[in-house]
Amino acid sequence: MARHRKPHTVPAVTLRARRRLAACLLGASALTATLVSRTVTPAAPPAPDRAPAGYSLPDRSGAVELVRAER
Repeated sequence: MARHRKPHTVPAVTLRARRRLAACLLGASALTATLVSRTVTPAAPPAPDRAPAGYSLPDRSGAVELVRAER
């Protein structure tokens, strides 16, 4: 006959350590992504005939206005 055993439980200290490690790794990856995105230059310059995302092309006066994106 099979013996019934008490289910294995993980100590609270181990759970707290795992959560702290996960939070630290998440913060470190976010910081690394921020630093990399700020230091790496784009491979090519922006196209002169296209406006940045979210902006309209300049009119004859040279004014550029923000365009509201509809979803």
